[in-house]
Amino acid sequence: MMKPLNRTICLFVSVLAAMAWLAPSAVADPSGERLTSAERRAAFQRDIDFSHLGRIAVHSDGRVKSYGSYARSMMQFVSGPHSAGRSSRRSNSSREFSSPFMHFSSPFMYMELMLRPRAYEDEPIIYVKNVQVRERIINALERSFDTHTGGSSLMNNEAAGSRAMDSLTPERRSEAYAQLRQRLDNFFDEGLISPAMLLDPFVDQAVDTMRQDLLRTARFVNELESALAVSDERVLRRNFRVIAPPGGGFEDQWLTFEELRASIDRDDHVLSDVEVALKHQLLDAWDRFQRAWQSMDAEGVNIQSERLATLLPQVNPELYPGEGSRAGWPWSIMPIEAYADGAGAWAADDGWKWMTSIGVTLFCGLFILFGISRNWPTMTSLGATLVASGVLFHGATLALGTTNPLPLETWYFEAYNMTWVWIMYGLCLIPLMLALVFRWQGAHWIGMGMFLIAFAFHTAALFIRWYVSDRWPNSNMFEAVTTAAWFGGCTAILLELCVRRLPLRSVFAICSAAASMVALMCAYYMPIGLDPNIRNMMPVLHDLWLYIHTNVIILSYCLIFMAAVTGTLYLMFRFVRWFTDKPGNNEYARMGGAASLIQTGPDGQPIITRAKSSVGQVLDGTTMILVELSFILLWAGTVMGAIWADHSWGRPWGWDPKEVFALNTFIVFVALIHARLKVRDKGLWTAVIAL
Repeated sequence: MMKPLNRTICLFVSVLAAMAWLAPSAVADPSGERLTSAERRAAFQRDIDFSHLGRIAVHSDGRVKSYGSYARSMMQFVSGPHSAGRSSRRSNSSREFSSPFMHFSSPFMYMELMLRPRAYEDEPIIYVKNVQVRERIINALERSFDTHTGGSSLMNNEAAGSRAMDSLTPERRSEAYAQLRQRLDNFFDEGLISPAMLLDPFVDQAVDTMRQDLLRTARFVNELESALAVSDERVLRRNFRVIAPPGGGFEDQWLTFEELRASIDRDDHVLSDVEVALKHQLLDAWDRFQRAWQSMDAEGVNIQSERLATLLPQVNPELYPGEGSRAGWPWSIMPIEAYADGAGAWAADDGWKWMTSIGVTLFCGLFILFGISRNWPTMTSLGATLVASGVLFHGATLALGTTNPLPLETWYFEAYNMTWVWIMYGLCLIPLMLALVFRWQGAHWIGMGMFLIAFAFHTAALFIRWYVSDRWPNSNMFEAVTTAAWFGGCTAILLELCVRRLPLRSVFAICSAAASMVALMCAYYMPIGLDPNIRNMMPVLHDLWLYIHTNVIILSYCLIFMAAVTGTLYLMFRFVRWFTDKPGNNEYARMGGAASLIQTGPDGQPIITRAKSSVGQVLDGTTMILVELSFILLWAGTVMGAIWADHSWGRPWGWDPKEVFALNTFIVFVALIHARLKVRDKGLWTAVIAL
């Protein structure tokens, strides 16, 4: 962190900050009302049309992102999870001291910090994650306040600042401390602090001490310093790369407006392929945009942002995402001529675009007709789910009025990555559990309908992310968790089709709904741990074996979670039986696993139906089915991972932590299957080990 050059200057700044806390910033609007600074900013944000900014692309981390997505990823470094608006809000009667990140969007705050940074020097915008670090900073600020207002420990070279603070009456000092205490309480609860507070010499000394503690606090100090660095206007300007390199390729770095201006001044031919008129139009639009933003002129901002969104794609239209820019499956059918050069670029009639995705959606309607004609309600429901997924995906693009991935990416992040679908999964568990316990057929169909609706929204979210990133979403932890839950839903639907006439029905849907609910809840409430930002996949990962290996592995992990759900339900069933002293504690599926579905009695009926299986036998049988499937898939995924590792890294096994824990998980299931053969209380130990 930067240390103040002179403690007297820092003390004087602290005095001014203390006086600012006591006098809320206000300005009169034309109607005669008094608006606080935060209210002016809120009104300014409401009047801005962010749809124009949403059509602007930014090159970051080797990927072309929408401005909204880029701003969100940058502000996450500064404000942590608060940039998503998920924080609480606290206020008192005199003034609200909540962070702007709780009320203002990331695209708005990025421009604010880049174009009006002085307005946020004393605003709580820097996120401190660790509670211990917060406590030490709070203690340092309290010591600083006591020192600067007590007068006894002030040195001679601080006379000017001392006189300024001594001029405060005891009542004003008490009020200043109450205001400081409120801000510190908010900081402890929310983790947000202002840059001005971090410049206090007492805080600077405390941070230096914490930097030396490599085990407990050094990492969080580094994150704090990174947040301060990213929030710097020079860093924000340097990373705002929105001008595509003329004549360049996808791997070439884009340019900033400052680099464009410098190239014109030097006449160094950096943008020699761009017309001089277009260069000056871009700079003129950007200068007008900055002046309008700094003067909080929303109308001027809207005019110039629309102008920029129109001019920027003209620099290099081939690199700038636009209508129909996603040409691969399943977004369109490409004629063979389009791939003659091997580039796979869009080179055909636009009338072909999206033919496959729309066609697949319409083809799924045949499932509905076939299910209705054969009186198969499950087949009908499956077809309706697929159609609903396609309708939701295309409906989102129609609602935005464009097939451009940039506005769609902005909308996707504004909708919290559609992770709120966990609520729908949670609600469908209620009727499904009623159907399992009470064998209520009506509840089963209601629950299955709600489950399929939730799965349709989940599928739409997956396809939107696929369309935006232009790759199958399984390359980071967020995508692995959400895609694994979606795979679990696919498996549950197929298994529900197989057991639609057996007592096992509803159980697989319960397992999948619980897994998806937990996965999407984690993605919603843990935006730092499960970072949803879209990034490019490493070149070494572009391998067919990797796609197969990864998808098989994450599917097996989801099935493991689903087996844990049924194992938990079985243990609850056993506990209720034991607590009520009812017979049948040692209940389990006699055939076990998939054999319970195919083993038939003399009458040709499946054993599990013929025996009128109890809830305990149903839950145990479901656990074994999921355990066997996950056991096979985990073994196959591990083997295919070794093949991919040998192909990409030159060795099939390297004792990598992921490899080791995949092997450990496989060994646990080997132990489970063997324990099933030997132990007497098979249901209990199967549930315990699965859990």
